[in-house]
Amino acid sequence: MEDHVGAAVRRLLEQRNLFLKTENDDVGKVVYVCADDRTPGGFPVGHVIATAGGRTWLAYARVPKGGYHDIAQVAVGVPTFDAAIRAVLDHARSADILRAVERRPGAATKTYTAVVDPGHAEWLTTLEEPQGITHLGGGRVRFTEAAVAYLRNPPSPLSLYLQVQGDELVVDLVPYKLTRDR
Repeated sequence: MEDHVGAAVRRLLEQRNLFLKTENDDVGKVVYVCADDRTPGGFPVGHVIATAGGRTWLAYARVPKGGYHDIAQVAVGVPTFDAAIRAVLDHARSADILRAVERRPGAATKTYTAVVDPGHAEWLTTLEEPQGITHLGGGRVRFTEAAVAYLRNPPSPLSLYLQVQGDELVVDLVPYKLTRDR
């Protein structure tokens, strides 16, 4: 059983701040794809399992399911380890990975800014939850990483539809670009 990752997949792992972690259990060899969120073992976003005596692979990834993320099988009978890891990377959601990294302990605090309709800006600052939303004037709104993580999977109902999807803040079905401050 060859478990070699090619240069292209290695680059994808590095770009997304992901690493591989191997474990052996009753099923056999399991290789986890984890986000480096600075917790012991990382935040698993998917895994691959060797089958057929190591000749093929199964791939599983965290995918959206309703208002949460669940592990689902995303590929069966993949002929190489490299292709199985790529299947995990193709299906694991970048927003889900970002959420884990946003919450990593000990990391420097990040903020995000969006320019939104002035009415939406005023409304956002009246919310009791999440904390960490500041109206900067002229429709510019700053969000702490904790506020962004909260809005990726907000409780319902809020008086307007509000959610962060990828790099967009969606307020009342109007998308706004959410930019990470440097």
